Amino acid sequence: MYELELTIDGNKKKFVRNEEPVLHDMIQALKVQYVQTRMLNRQDGETSQDANDNEKAIADFAVSFWNGQFKVGDVKQGCNLKNLDVINTAIRDSLGAEEDSEEENTKEDPEKN
Repeated sequence: MYELELTIDGNKKKFVRNEEPVLHDMIQALKVQYVQTRMLNRQDGETSQDANDNEKAIADFAVSFWNGQFKVGDVKQGCNLKNLDVINTAIRDSLGAEEDSEEENTKEDPEKN
């Protein structure tokens, strides 16, 4: 279960998603990853436009992941750091990061095999 709390019009509102991530979520998470990779690999350093693109990509992902229960502006204006962690967890899960990290741990410590 993914539970996100946003402040909308001065009120805290809770949004829940009970389904596991699906292909569409993975594609949306990849879009966030593309924006962040481009930003971090820029030869002349990050720009304010990169920050804007990153904010929009994260907000777009959240709206899509929680099935349109809120708007992009609600995320941009009402998401605190704790709930940004919730969105980042959803992005990571959509990319299958848990499975990857288990595989990396096995490679690092062959005795676990």
